Amino acid sequence: MKKTLTGLLLTAGLLAGCQTQPQQPVDWPQLTIGPKARSYLQIEAVPEGIASGNLLRAGVRLYNRSQSEQTLRYRFSWTDANGFELPGMASRWEQRVLRPGEPVALDRVAPGPAATSYRIYLFDINTGTATHTQGIEQ
Repeated sequence: MKKTLTGLLLTAGLLAGCQTQPQQPVDWPQLTIGPKARSYLQIEAVPEGIASGNLLRAGVRLYNRSQSEQTLRYRFSWTDANGFELPGMASRWEQRVLRPGEPVALDRVAPGPAATSYRIYLFDINTGTATHTQGIEQ
């Protein structure tokens, strides 16, 4: 009887402890995050909507969960209904310095009405150049 009661109390204690742990991050399919950036980024939300002129608007709310300043490289990629990427300045690579714990909102409006979907690329400044990071200036 004592062993059963002790086992139940131990199980209840473990379950209560699990409830205080942070939840696993939500996986947003429209984000591509590099491995180094993944180590310090905390994604809060990926809002989307319609801007004036009936243009697609997308964004990401994040913060730097590390204890040191980080430099993030990011890019919004806009695609049409057939899956082709739309060219334009709205798809250029940009940089943003992230201070520890600083909340940041990045958002953009599609370059035109043909944009029906998007992808947001988030990479650390020190990530090597690969196919999906072409055009990032070091």
